Amino acid sequence: MNKIAKISAVIAVVCALAGCGSNNNNENVNVSTIYSGISPMADGNLVEMNDNYILNYYGINTADLQEYVFAQSDDPKSAETIIIFKCDDKEKRNTYEEAVSNALEQKEQELSNYDLPDEAKLVKDAKIKTSGNLVYVVISDNADSMNKIIKDSI
Repeated sequence: MNKIAKISAVIAVVCALAGCGSNNNNENVNVSTIYSGISPMADGNLVEMNDNYILNYYGINTADLQEYVFAQSDDPKSAETIIIFKCDDKEKRNTYEEAVSNALEQKEQELSNYDLPDEAKLVKDAKIKTSGNLVYVVISDNADSMNKIIKDSI
């Protein structure tokens, strides 16, 4: 099966499981299912971050989130990261979106300081996206394909 066929198959499975369709609040979207569908596309091994790490690194209180996945590469020289979360409180969602943006700026700077320009560029090129109460960002060489799957799933 070629790469495009694999991606299409993953999109179909994620859509079926996550509840595709236009849904302003994304109530039927399952963050874990989307993550399970795109994480195999990562170049390395991803590790899901615990609540304390998310609070300390991103400044996000996970008690305010309905669903979330914060995962990053287990290789400290890799920028690969997937963040997907749902937050119904619009004010907190905006604050948390800004917190993610600030953390990404810090991560880009760290990677530049460690002379990892390709990884720093991946972070710089990453875009935080929102749809209803859902916020997500993908940092990966495969970000375009992963973002398409997320978009198609919501």
